[in-house]
Amino acid sequence: MSIIALPAFNDNYIWAIINESKHTLTCVDPGDATPVLSYAKNNHLTLQNILITHHHHDHVGGVNELLQAFPKATVYGPADERLPQVSSTVRDEHIVHIDHYGFRVLNTPGHTSSHICYQEPTKNWLFCGDTLFSAGCGRVFDGTIEQLHDSLCLLRNLPEDTQIYCGHEYTRQNLRFAATIEPDNATISAYALYLEEKKSTCSLPSNIALEKQINPFMRTDTPALQQFAQTEGIYPSDSLTIFKRLRQMKDNFE
Repeated sequence: MSIIALPAFNDNYIWAIINESKHTLTCVDPGDATPVLSYAKNNHLTLQNILITHHHHDHVGGVNELLQAFPKATVYGPADERLPQVSSTVRDEHIVHIDHYGFRVLNTPGHTSSHICYQEPTKNWLFCGDTLFSAGCGRVFDGTIEQLHDSLCLLRNLPEDTQIYCGHEYTRQNLRFAATIEPDNATISAYALYLEEKKSTCSLPSNIALEKQINPFMRTDTPALQQFAQTEGIYPSDSLTIFKRLRQMKDNFE
């Protein structure tokens, strides 16, 4: 199986998981049907499954049109009345079986109250919607900041070679913010330069090991962020309050 990024809107990614031998396609968070329909037609693929992480329109807006074209497709998603298209509701630690693979459902609220991620441990894949971005994380909408903090802690503890497939291309902007928090972090500077020189605009997938070096929201327990906390008048061991302050600053960052 292989994974293809299908760009949508200004900065969304719809992730297409392809089974070449069966000529089938699973897509993650199709906010727009057009890229999926076009890719399926051009590559003679049948849409078999749709995985949804949360209810926001830019992640589910294409589902109905996709079901019109592929009525036998199964739609997996969290238990949320705002997701009327879901045909198979999944919860924390459920396993979604697709071909020979098992996608483990992780409960990761915060960005929204019912947000979930899908982890495939044998392939080291993580489809994390808007919970985790490279060098950043999602804003809080109808979840809570405490939930988001706990969700990032959960993801931080996944195997370091876990490949991160998130819902948006925000990496370069996130790195600019991260550099204001840790101006002496050489990994942030080097990675920003690497992306600046990269021909492709797509920075993904990232991985957990890299995020633990560049993502301030995953570094609240490091000496550098504890030093940041002291300058902000925050107790250095108070991970949640550091996280809250980072999210507040990022919300106002341009």
